[in-house]
Amino acid sequence: MWPLALCKPGEKVVVRDVIGGIGVRRRLEAMGLYPGEEVEVILASGGPVILSVKGCRVGIGRGMAFKIIVSNNGIGRR
Repeated sequence: MWPLALCKPGEKVVVRDVIGGIGVRRRLEAMGLYPGEEVEVILASGGPVILSVKGCRVGIGRGMAFKIIVSNNGIGRR
């Protein structure tokens, strides 16, 4: 498992955990980023991280992307 900020464009991963307080968790959940959700990294080139979540594009800052722990285990399984 590793932080979302370290993923490469085109990589599909599953959110495993969010490191942070209730405010961070609620903000990410409102964007569809919660444990068990599959996301695809669209852009991660040093600035904001752009993701595809349930067919929608979502942008988050790199600092917040470091708080999202992901893995590639379980892709395609539900």
